[in-house]
Amino acid sequence: MGKRFSVEMEGEKDSGGKRELVPEGEQILIIRSVTLVTEEESGSGKPYFKWELESKIGFIPIDTITTLIKGKRWLLKQLLSACGIKAKEDDPDKKYDFTEENVLKKEVMAFIKHNNENSFIGKEGNKITIPKAEVKRFENADPEIRKAEAAEKKAHKEKDKEDENIPF
Repeated sequence: MGKRFSVEMEGEKDSGGKRELVPEGEQILIIRSVTLVTEEESGSGKPYFKWELESKIGFIPIDTITTLIKGKRWLLKQLLSACGIKAKEDDPDKKYDFTEENVLKKEVMAFIKHNNENSFIGKEGNKITIPKAEVKRFENADPEIRKAEAAEKKAHKEKDKEDENIPF
């Protein structure tokens, strides 16, 4: 007798052969889970966070990965900032400290783009290409906070421009 397998299927949905995509453009997403994937667990040997999000309208799932590689953590920084998590002013390392409870069920504004280069090999060995929704940027879901952050960025850019014009 061969090996026996037991796979729990509670809560699994039948896709009916179709994959729904979160529409392109600005979408409010809800964070459903976050998992730290270590170097040992990662296929690439590089650690990352795996985020499971869901569109507020239609409840369509979307997974996003944010790398932990220094210099490439911009999407993680945007996502944490969108959740209201910032580095402490007096922290020289500017660490973003958070727990699952700080991010779960939070609503964030995401800018979605469809990638049409998502390919895999089908049952008959043929290459199948289907679109995949990808998050390109995160912002706070609150329009007033987004407006204030945009004004702050604009003021910062104007100050930097003024500083460039100072003769030395």
